Parts: sequence; C-alpha cells; structure tokens
Amino acid sequence: MLERAGGVLSRGLLVLLFGLFAWSNFERWRSTGEPSGLGLTLLECWVALMFVIRRPAHDVSITRLAWIAAPIGTFAMLLARPAEGGLSPLLCEAVQLVGVGFALVSLSALGRSFGLVAANRGVKTRGPYGLVRHPAYAGYLISYIGYVAENPSLRNMGLVLLGTAFQVVRIREEEQLLSRDSSYASYRRRVRYRVIPLVY
Repeated sequence: MLERAGGVLSRGLLVLLFGLFAWSNFERWRSTGEPSGLGLTLLECWVALMFVIRRPAHDVSITRLAWIAAPIGTFAMLLARPAEGGLSPLLCEAVQLVGVGFALVSLSALGRSFGLVAANRGVKTRGPYGLVRHPAYAGYLISYIGYVAENPSLRNMGLVLLGTAFQVVRIREEEQLLSRDSSYASYRRRVRYRVIPLVY
C-alpha cells in the first residue's frame, strides 16, 4: 500500500513539474511569437510517458546514490525556464530537435525496458546502442545545450551542470549493476564508449 502511494505521488509530482515547464515555454512562445523549448518539451514529455509505462526490472540497484542520482539527473531540467538574450531560436530549436531525435530513437530501442534507477531490464545492443552504451544520455545533453543556448541564464546553466553531473553518476551506477550480467560484460567489450565516441 505504501509503495503504491509512493508511486502515485512520484507520478503526480512528475506531471506537475512537466506541466509547469511546458506552460512556461508555451507562454514565452505566445508572447514572442518564437518557439521556445519545443525540443526539450517534447523530450521531457516522452521521458515522463516512458516512466509511467516502464517494465518491472529483474534487478534494481539498492544504493542510495543510484536513487538520488536518478530523479535529479532525469528531471533537473524541468526546473529550467525561458530567458532573454539567447542565440537564434530557429538554430537552437534545430539543435534541441536533433538531440530529441537521437534520444527518442535510443529510448524506442529500449521500449518498456526504460527506467530511472539503475536496473537490469534486459541488455539492449541494437540501433544506437551499437555506437555507444548510453545513447539516450547523448541525446539529452544535445537537447540541454540547445535549450540553454536559446535561454541563457545562470539558473539554466546551473541546472544543465547539475543534471549532467548526475547523469554521469547514473551511468556509473547502471554499469556497476549491469556488469553482473555476462551478456553486458560481452557488450561492454564490444562497444567501448559510454556517451561520446572517442571521448567518454
């Protein structure tokens, strides 16, 4: 009963945060006539949907760090807001949509195996997972950069740094848990880089 109540509460909080983020960007669009945060709004909407329909895991991390890093890394950017003085809105939206496209292809390859906290829902190796081991995070990062270039503020830059730092923690926690699976160990030897080929 307590677990179910916690699940309903977390979903409700996620919907509220997403609603506030989407509304603030829509208001900016309505007042200026220029799209604002369209790419990141689409991405966050998809992530929220995947969170709701995800498949139960075989093995979930029990480390405190994994449970702290997951919501911060995933949803920190929902606290970002439109700001003045950014680069060309069309260019920034294009960058965001490239990130969204890459993230959506990656998340679609995961299907219902998507999760927030480090867990084993089956090892995926096809599509963008043949390039890097965590391609969805690459898509997130591209979208975040596009959003902050469009909406530069100390708040938004701080949120990108915070979210990215916790995404790195999430990656480490996921790899630590998945390394127990022999098929992941084989996959890891085949695909060397985590997020950015030749870099990380």
